[in-house]
Amino acid sequence: IGLQWLAVDTEARTLGVELDTPLLIESHEALQIPLKLTGLAAGEDAFVTVAAVDVGILNLTNYEPPAPDDWYFGQRRLGVELRDLYGHLIDGMLGVTGRIRSGGGEAGMGLNGTPPAHEPVSLFSGIVEVNSSGEAVIDFDVPEFSGTLRVMAVAWSDTQVGHATSDVVVRDPVVLTLSGPRFLAPGDSAYLRIDVDNLDGPAGEYQVSISLSDGLDVDRESTSINLSGGGRGYEIVEISAVDAGLQNINVQLQHEDGLSVERSYRLAVRPAHPDVSEREVISLAPGAALNLNADRLANYREGTAALTLSISHAGAIDVPSLLAALDRYPYGCSEQITSRALPLLYLADVAAQSGLGREEDLRERVQEAILDVLSHQSTSGGFGLWGPGSGDLWLNAYVTDFLTRARELTYTIPDRAMVQALDNLQNALGYAPDVNGDGHDVAYALYVLARNRRASLGDLRYYVDTQLDNFGSAMAKAHLGAALALYGESSRSGTAFASALEELRTGQEDLSSIYGYASRLRDGAATLALAAETTPAPASLPQFADLVAELRAAQNYTSTQENAWLLLAAHGLMRDDADLSLEVNGRARSGNLLESYDGERLAEQPVTITNNGETAVDVVITATGTPVEAAPAGGNGFSILRSYYTLSGDPVSVEEVGQNERFVVVLSITEKTEWRSRVLVADLLPAGFEIENPNLVSAIEWEDFDWLEEAPATAHLEFRDDRFVAAFERSQHDARTFKLAYTVRAVTPGVFVAPPALVEDMYRPYLNGWTDTGTVEVIGAR
Repeated sequence: IGLQWLAVDTEARTLGVELDTPLLIESHEALQIPLKLTGLAAGEDAFVTVAAVDVGILNLTNYEPPAPDDWYFGQRRLGVELRDLYGHLIDGMLGVTGRIRSGGGEAGMGLNGTPPAHEPVSLFSGIVEVNSSGEAVIDFDVPEFSGTLRVMAVAWSDTQVGHATSDVVVRDPVVLTLSGPRFLAPGDSAYLRIDVDNLDGPAGEYQVSISLSDGLDVDRESTSINLSGGGRGYEIVEISAVDAGLQNINVQLQHEDGLSVERSYRLAVRPAHPDVSEREVISLAPGAALNLNADRLANYREGTAALTLSISHAGAIDVPSLLAALDRYPYGCSEQITSRALPLLYLADVAAQSGLGREEDLRERVQEAILDVLSHQSTSGGFGLWGPGSGDLWLNAYVTDFLTRARELTYTIPDRAMVQALDNLQNALGYAPDVNGDGHDVAYALYVLARNRRASLGDLRYYVDTQLDNFGSAMAKAHLGAALALYGESSRSGTAFASALEELRTGQEDLSSIYGYASRLRDGAATLALAAETTPAPASLPQFADLVAELRAAQNYTSTQENAWLLLAAHGLMRDDADLSLEVNGRARSGNLLESYDGERLAEQPVTITNNGETAVDVVITATGTPVEAAPAGGNGFSILRSYYTLSGDPVSVEEVGQNERFVVVLSITEKTEWRSRVLVADLLPAGFEIENPNLVSAIEWEDFDWLEEAPATAHLEFRDDRFVAAFERSQHDARTFKLAYTVRAVTPGVFVAPPALVEDMYRPYLNGWTDTGTVEVIGAR
């Protein structure tokens, strides 16, 4: 043990930073921050960065202003380190990395929800060089805001560091505050309260003007408020939601002497019912024409409907609608995050054409997905489904496959995370049991390692030569074939793909034993995707395409897994579409046609497509949107019932309730099958309600509700502004009926749609259930 003391003259190493910030400014006013550094040596270069951030945001995140001088020169406890070299004698490829863990608790709740009513204020100067006198002036354009900004400056030179903080109050002479619902659904009506506080403005009459997006209506667009000096007043207007989408409300307050104050309020209008899709495949003969007009979207609510069109050598794989379905999917376990991002690695241009964003924005979305799944990586290198975890070899292989493909396309993947993920696969294979009728996870792990040049060629040969019939899925056999092809083993690769084709043709889907992500369609699509990207392509490629087309035609619902692999298969098949000869509204077009049309576009200009080629082509048309008429309660494989109770356990109707009343929502779910499954429950809230006590469902406060049945353990919980979400890992031994409960408060007066509560098997989405749709009126004092 060695101790060393180092004396540092901290005063000589610390820069003085003087901020001359104003105490008070108005919203939309320029914030000018003069600053001066003291203690600089003559001719010494120095730099500063300045940030101005809403104090409310800093308080929420417990953010402390940066203080580099405290970091470098502050007193610290004596550090103690223990070193052990014995671990270097152990082969890391034959064991699981040891872990020292401390602390506990679950992963945080999901933060997805409706967008904030106001843009967060976080301003940053970048690096600014001070002049020879150590002075600089930082200018910020403050957006619409009322509150306190914390100004934080960090300064440094070659030899010194320093920092300073200061607060600036931002408010107008007359403070205008808007209070309304967090979201609405089409058909909802609610009250928007406009509060006015005259702090320093003139007395008299103020004119109030209200303007809204096209998706909203208001009962009056103007009114007036009389205010005395220092007085307060308010007005309440009724707003109604017409169309879904992110809407804006703008309120302007004007006095005759010229004082004008504006405030905006962003309001998300969420569809009241889940989207439904109708798919049609039409064989367009040479010379034949097909007409598309707005009548095909007549059964969907205006503003929610879209028609996607797909003509390519991918045949019946409807690329734009599958991309849109993944983009709409609102939940985010590791598999779902990966499935949404994986096709965008190769089909970003198609997604951009379909209106899902610009290609550069989609690339950023993929990079964000990479960060999201890496946040689910444990210290062993494995990935948990809803948070850091390990143990699911197939999921580990799937996420690592995505990271591998992303790295091949120059996305940023931290080296340490990638090495840990690959080491985890290699370690798991060292302990994998013998393949006996399954092996889908072992085969996938071998493929991912082969793609990274870390698989054992001897193992691959052994499995194909002696154990191929023991692998119980076509996808597993295709992974072995694709892995061997990466090492140039074309003959064995062809054998594996031929066996995969036979498995698809003759194998039966044993739903009672499948736990996870599999289906015949998923396995077929994955096998087709792997065959299409293998060089040389296996001879069975056309047969795979025909089988997948048959499987897709027989299925109305698709999971995120099925959608992702179908899109990867389409990418492999769309490499050469130059021989497609089409005519769109009289203009010749060659190559694949992948388009998305909304109702307004089709109403303005219907689309006529003519096949000018010499062979028939498959046209896949998918209409998606919110139905005009809500479906009655129903389901297949599940039933779900939603009931409301007082806090003491008495049943109650919520068709008409008072503002600030509280209720317990009880969801009773019956699963009619006895399979292992991953079940997702989502209760969409009426816009006037807000979830009040998330802890109830996690069994923390069950003692206050002894009349309730205790809920089963959840794999994941989310408490969003507009819905309650719970996910479960269900075994065949669990009770077939289970209940969930949480509390809500009636907050916003108005009349609202009560959307259905939903339950589904995430990877057998045709097994689902839903409740009736209702109406809720919240009555409050005006």
